[in-house]
Amino acid sequence: MASIWDDDGAPDVSHALIAIIFALGFAPVRFLLDFLVYKRLAMRLLHNGRATLAIDETRQLKVYKCSESMWKFTYYVSVQMWVISILCQAPWSMNTKEYFKGWPNQELGFSTKLFCMCQCGYYTYSIFALLIWETRRKDFYIMMSHHIITSILIGYSYITR
Repeated sequence: MASIWDDDGAPDVSHALIAIIFALGFAPVRFLLDFLVYKRLAMRLLHNGRATLAIDETRQLKVYKCSESMWKFTYYVSVQMWVISILCQAPWSMNTKEYFKGWPNQELGFSTKLFCMCQCGYYTYSIFALLIWETRRKDFYIMMSHHIITSILIGYSYITR
């Protein structure tokens, strides 16, 4: 069982455990952010700065959808900042001659491996979030198939490099 910390850059099937840890970790993080930040902020945004106690079902649904959107916004902004950080540290980001150095057995850095496992974990988490947490929309089956296929593709591309 190869460790993700190894410097040889070789991916291993056992790294899927890290993706599972990420998937399990996203649920409590989202719950806490939802409870402590997003719902309160959504109430203020949707009610012109006033936090009203009595809201009808329509407004409650808007608050719920707004907090869902805030979660996705937070996740994707964080991930994009992480990607930019990885790109700035990669030798091939500024020198195109480095693109194929070591091909076909290019080594993956720790941050790249961790990022892949984070992405795989997020899309795996999203499968369960779609089923039990998020508002069911018209595109439910399309989104479900998207998350399943994306999880498989990320995992497969990670293992096969």
